[in-house]
Amino acid sequence: MKNLVFLLLLVVLLGVPQAFSKPAVVNRIEGTVYDPERLPVNDLRVELQDELGSMLQSTRTSAGGRFSFTGISSGHFIVKVIPIGKNFLEESKDVEIVNLTRFSSDVAYVEIILRYDRRSTDILPEGPAEAIFVQDIPEDAKKLYESGSDKLKKNQDAGLSDLEAAIKIFPDYFVALNRLGHEYNARKDYEKAYPYLLRAIDVNRRSFTAYYSLGYAFLQLNQIPAALEAAKAVIVLAPTYSDAYLLYGTLLRLGGNYKEAETSLLKAKSVAKRPNPEVHWQLALLYNRLNRNKDAATELETYLKLYPNSPDKKKVQELIAKLKSAKQA
Repeated sequence: MKNLVFLLLLVVLLGVPQAFSKPAVVNRIEGTVYDPERLPVNDLRVELQDELGSMLQSTRTSAGGRFSFTGISSGHFIVKVIPIGKNFLEESKDVEIVNLTRFSSDVAYVEIILRYDRRSTDILPEGPAEAIFVQDIPEDAKKLYESGSDKLKKNQDAGLSDLEAAIKIFPDYFVALNRLGHEYNARKDYEKAYPYLLRAIDVNRRSFTAYYSLGYAFLQLNQIPAALEAAKAVIVLAPTYSDAYLLYGTLLRLGGNYKEAETSLLKAKSVAKRPNPEVHWQLALLYNRLNRNKDAATELETYLKLYPNSPDKKKVQELIAKLKSAKQA
């Protein structure tokens, strides 16, 4: 009996064993970046800053314009979008993370709509505006799409369910099909994304955004020939869209067509309103494959100039040194 009392006292004094402890607090910030036409914008740099403007984390938006930051303490933060290589102005939003108890996590949802940079000679985005596509939508389907779009800001699953319900009512609902494809791409669920995007293209063959998202989904699924066809369609529909040439050049490189890959990537660089670090990264990979070490090192140096806070900065610097040594050897 004395031993039992002693053990109970130990539990009280030392606390509950680790196996029965409360789960760790995991705060996060989820967000989406849109252009002025409310189309998601991919491959944009997004920084998480403290209230004094010092960077804490950085990431890039996915194909659906999504980004997230995890492992955050409670407090006041700034989410800043830095659209290098795009014709947009920087945008910031204040975010507050509050833990009501020691063991409660907080999730903040942020929606950022960019503005065009009117200092440019051309205030339009790099690609043309999406072709206007008009449909007579049943009212109940339209309401489900609107409610789904609103819910996606806070409750992702409920929002997707409403969009899918809208399509059940009206199977050719282009905007809903395209949006679902974007959303599943953002969640890296490419198997679910591409059927919606294929249907969206069947309904509206003039949508370069649907073709682009489809190409990206097929790239992630390693379906290179199918991705190439989609990317080629984007170039036809949007011949001044830098990201289309970037995607096409990347796919050509992966497919082993190095000559055309270089042509496409150089075209991406020439038509871009502003330098895009990803173009230089892809060119470096291509030149490295061709044993053009000097050119690869130059592209990586340009990449770091455009993206000085790259999380892989040290590794890139080491690679540059190796490429230069190989050139000298």
